[in-house]
Amino acid sequence: MTNRCTFSVYLAVAGALTLFAAVSVAKSQELPAPRIGVVDVQKVLRDSKAAKSIRPAVQKMRKDFQQQVSAQERRLRQAEQELTRQRAILAPEAFSQKRRAFSEEARKAQSSVQQRRRQLDKAFNDTKNEILKNLVVVAQQVAESKNLNMLVEKRYLFISAKTMDVTKAIITRLDKRLPKLAVKAGNPNQVRSSGNN
Repeated sequence: MTNRCTFSVYLAVAGALTLFAAVSVAKSQELPAPRIGVVDVQKVLRDSKAAKSIRPAVQKMRKDFQQQVSAQERRLRQAEQELTRQRAILAPEAFSQKRRAFSEEARKAQSSVQQRRRQLDKAFNDTKNEILKNLVVVAQQVAESKNLNMLVEKRYLFISAKTMDVTKAIITRLDKRLPKLAVKAGNPNQVRSSGNN
């Protein structure tokens, strides 16, 4: 599901960049000579200040989540071992009742882990989408300042001249616009940025 969301976001970015180019073309009566820029979106998502600012928090959240899951698995294994040990001393009906209670506890634990994983994935995706949203704004500004009428994502090109690459200019502007970003894991719907919107 995360890959689908990421693909959708990339598709939206590509669509927005193409739409920007189409609007620019529509403004003039005749088709201008193509002036194309290339953007390495992966590099922006890796090297921008906002992306770098969230990396430690994301790593810590993943590590904490893994520790919680491991602790929960340990508790369930111990409970299962205790249940297995009690099998010989409990009446069949009492054992069956305890087995059902253990199964319910394990199901709830699994459901809780899945829910928390979805919350974390959503928080991470919301944060990434905030960077991409600002990337589109900054990309439009760079395109206008360089008189470009089209921006193409680098991964869709086979060969291009290095002079066409505007990624560095986009990162520089994005760093000014969105220098920091915080992942809000408690409530994954909240993404807090500090910069000029």
